[in-house]
Amino acid sequence: MFRVRTERPQSFRFTAGEFTMIGLPDTNITRAYSFTSGPGDDYLEFYSIKVEDGPLTSELQHIQVGDSLEVSERTTGTLTLANIELGGDLWLLATGTGIAPFISILRDPSTYDCFENIHVAWSVRTKEELNSYSDFLSEMPVNFTPIVTQDKSWTGLNKRITTKISAGVLLPELDPSKNKVMICGSMDFNTDIKSMLNEYNWTEGNKRSAGTFVQEKAFVEK
Repeated sequence: MFRVRTERPQSFRFTAGEFTMIGLPDTNITRAYSFTSGPGDDYLEFYSIKVEDGPLTSELQHIQVGDSLEVSERTTGTLTLANIELGGDLWLLATGTGIAPFISILRDPSTYDCFENIHVAWSVRTKEELNSYSDFLSEMPVNFTPIVTQDKSWTGLNKRITTKISAGVLLPELDPSKNKVMICGSMDFNTDIKSMLNEYNWTEGNKRSAGTFVQEKAFVEK
């Protein structure tokens, strides 16, 4: 995993939870990346996994201070507060680099005015993958639950988020009047969580109407 931070043009605007297309000059290759910077920060930040043969990440992971990054000014995404009903507790459920849009949301001070409590469950394969944002999450006024699924040296929770929800450890009340959920991870993960919530009559939010849960359909974990 690695982070890339750039200067921010004064005219650049985005909403916490959105993503945009980024690329390197002269490559004609762009990929969707969620912002991890907050909408009020004076920089833009993105979070990526290293893919050895990835058309973009194989080059992006070697970027140096002073290099240029192409960032589209067109931003979009469903993981915004405008697409979810407010009130009660907010649960941010992520796998891998799916934590990225939630970091941006947590860097927006207005988020904390909209919910009674905020819970973050972040599942990764090895404990080193937590290093990018574990300190940040531990320092914020949220209930942070790190989960590591494929590391025998990890002594904390090691079962998948879906398993922990079924066991009542995470999201103990599947009641949409008390809790709201944002989902970002692999397509299988998103689908599994959505299926669980649909069984309890949760409604999915979109840009037309706010719901009791939202997922980022455009995000695909590499």
